Amino acid sequence: MEREKQYKDVTIKDVARRAGVAISTVSRVLNGLDKVSEKTEKKVRKAVEELGYVQNALAVSMVTGQTKTILMVVPDFTNDFNGSVIQGAEEYLKAHGYTMLIFSTKDFKEMDFENLYRRFSKLADGILVVPGNPDRMDYARWEKPLVLVDSYRPQGDYYTIEIDNERGTFLLTEELIKNGHRKIGLIGGIQDESASGRRVAGYLAAMKQYHIPVDQRLMAPGYHFEDTGSRGMAAFLSLPESSRPTAAVAVNNLTCIGCMKALAERGMRAGREISLAAFDDHLLARYSVPGVTVIERPTIEMGKEGARVLLQILEGEAPKEKRLIMESRLIRRDSVKYLPISGTRDRNR
Repeated sequence: MEREKQYKDVTIKDVARRAGVAISTVSRVLNGLDKVSEKTEKKVRKAVEELGYVQNALAVSMVTGQTKTILMVVPDFTNDFNGSVIQGAEEYLKAHGYTMLIFSTKDFKEMDFENLYRRFSKLADGILVVPGNPDRMDYARWEKPLVLVDSYRPQGDYYTIEIDNERGTFLLTEELIKNGHRKIGLIGGIQDESASGRRVAGYLAAMKQYHIPVDQRLMAPGYHFEDTGSRGMAAFLSLPESSRPTAAVAVNNLTCIGCMKALAERGMRAGREISLAAFDDHLLARYSVPGVTVIERPTIEMGKEGARVLLQILEGEAPKEKRLIMESRLIRRDSVKYLPISGTRDRNR
């Protein structure tokens, strides 16, 4: 207890006295304001360690003009994707001396955004955002350096960390086509200028490239939530057998879970009554029987890259390119059934 009390009472004056230097020298070393000799820095660091000195964050921010805090905003905490992005960002920021404040915009109204802005924008040096779907955030209000993770901004107004969403759903749709499927449904996604819209575009591009007509009854648009998946799959299964799709693409992990739920409620499973391929890997996709064919994104790395770019901006070394497009890959599992129709199976599969 006595030692803990001693740590709490230690001041910057005590550190300066122990190191035999001026208080201003201690401040320069701890805040990295300018260079001091290696010998002096070692003396100060040693005194800090011996005394157990802990800097006052508020005092430091007044000196440096930085809070060393990043505000991170995500749509919700339940989605595996958001959790992985948070993990990656936190690891990178912690390694560089920053802390994070994390908020969810789930069910936010316009007034909530105003409150978030007024209460917390001054506490952060910069902001990382995983946009919701739809994206209602007024980013200009923040007046802070900002990086968007998993966002498509064709106007190039913000730095973004993304993957090629159109290519992702193209590959998923192509995988189904190469396995003999021609009646292919799409569950989720909205046709607009967003990452969601790019995924719809990828599905349409694959159908066009393979000369397969798009049946509008087999497109079940919606936001990226479980109920979109369950409603979309239920609608497909209620169609007459002659019109029912033999396969479906789910636009993200939550819609995929919704699809799997709808199948389970009917005693069905992916790869038997209907084939299923989806964007984003997740626990159910990996460990269900059968496992689900997916596009895997480097989710943790996307969080790290978002944090890295944001700190670059804060240090005045912003990258020239506004868009950083990361690699993704197709993981084949057993949810895609081969249909022996005319022609031979793709030998490159």
